[in-house]
Amino acid sequence: MTPRSGLDHAGFLLQRAHRRLRMAHNEALSSLGLNIAHVALLGQLNERGDLSQRQLIDLMDADKSTMVYLVDELEEQGLLERRRDPSDRRAYAVHLTAAGRKRLAEAGDVAARVEAAFLAPLSARERAQFTSLLRRIAEHVRPSGTRRG
Repeated sequence: MTPRSGLDHAGFLLQRAHRRLRMAHNEALSSLGLNIAHVALLGQLNERGDLSQRQLIDLMDADKSTMVYLVDELEEQGLLERRRDPSDRRAYAVHLTAAGRKRLAEAGDVAARVEAAFLAPLSARERAQFTSLLRRIAEHVRPSGTRRG
């Protein structure tokens, strides 16, 4: 059996696809003053409500300096704001503003178009299966590469 080229390994292919999709998203979202990391952060707040920066770091597998930078950028645009956490006066919760909800909806439309174009080579059934498989992998593997459970 001939060994596979490194270019055919799942890890390489996932990384290559991710890089291309991220670039397409960032290019399309730039007209809104956003990138895909901004949209992910806004989406977490929209789905879960106010969160601490620590919670956002854990949810998004980000580092502290990146999260501070993202929150600062979005706060400057008026899309979110830091508010004192009522349960811990030393802490702040990150809050999605009405302007943030509106921009997130616009970004969602842009992202949906980018994703549709990216997944165009797949049938509707294959897209559903692909998404299901990716979700299973994402829920199974921790950032360190070790399995859950």
